[in-house]
Amino acid sequence: MRKKNAHPGGLMNRLGASVFALTLSAPLVLAALTAASDPAEAQGPQCAPREAILKSLSKNYKEAPVNMGVTSTGSLLEVLASPSGSWTILVTVPGGPTCMVSSGEGWRDSPVQVAQEPAV
Repeated sequence: MRKKNAHPGGLMNRLGASVFALTLSAPLVLAALTAASDPAEAQGPQCAPREAILKSLSKNYKEAPVNMGVTSTGSLLEVLASPSGSWTILVTVPGGPTCMVSSGEGWRDSPVQVAQEPAV
């Protein structure tokens, strides 16, 4: 025989509150872990003229642009990578500087699969 909950919805209210608290705290925890993982990134994005950043990343890390796109706000987002697997993400604001948003190791290209017409 199933045990009945003394307070209808009690478990759901507690679960709902836990999920709500987790939803609110998750971004804070993620931000703290990201900041703590790399002291250089904890200082905030590093910005400079785009050509200076591209030249520095090419010279020091052998990184070159591998992908790019335009964001909904009109900024240029670029991913640079090196043959050894280092990578950097840059964002260039229209009329503004280029900022290094993130960087890391272990970049690898994923094969692009083109959808084919279904056979009839």
